[in-house]
Amino acid sequence: MTSSQLKVCGITREEDGQMALSVGASFLGFILFEGSPRCISPEKSQFLWKHFQVEGFFSVAVDVDPSAERLEEIKKLGFDFFQLHFPCSINPERISEWAEIAGPEKLWLAPRISPQENFDVSLLPFAETFLVDAYAEAKFGGTGLPADWERFSDWRNEYPEKKWVLAGGIGPENIKSALAKTNPDMVDVNSSVEKSPGIKDHEKLKKLAPFF
Repeated sequence: MTSSQLKVCGITREEDGQMALSVGASFLGFILFEGSPRCISPEKSQFLWKHFQVEGFFSVAVDVDPSAERLEEIKKLGFDFFQLHFPCSINPERISEWAEIAGPEKLWLAPRISPQENFDVSLLPFAETFLVDAYAEAKFGGTGLPADWERFSDWRNEYPEKKWVLAGGIGPENIKSALAKTNPDMVDVNSSVEKSPGIKDHEKLKKLAPFF
């Protein structure tokens, strides 16, 4: 067992969500970004979540650079948290709007940080949680590639007052190493526990259970 929490992202089916919770996930992620192969409609995510609503488990709406109007609509559906991916070139006023709509305590910021860039400390006041995924020039997450664990650990150690979520290519083969080397507040698994995009592999999910 670990002190880290588990989030299983890209849930599109009830049976996958139930399995994720049974192996120790505390958070289920629903991808609302239309550019993702795991995208589902906000209405379907709401329908699915009604089957999982149990005290101690939480829903996470995942989107990319939404407008304030879109985030307002998503918020109305009753998600517990909002994980928003965005390029580092984004207008800071946009992030300020997100924080005002969702509240810093419910906002998870996931900046797309290239190897040449460092973590932007100006983001810290806007959210309590930060997600670090593998960098890809043309994608916001979902690459199946590992993030830079060393940089993740550096940022986590430098800003321990925040919660840090490690994402990117984490599955049964490297979960033990990821936890040991980075000590994240949470790990986010997705493509590495799938048969195909949006369809989870229950045997792979079961292999995560000893760690949570």
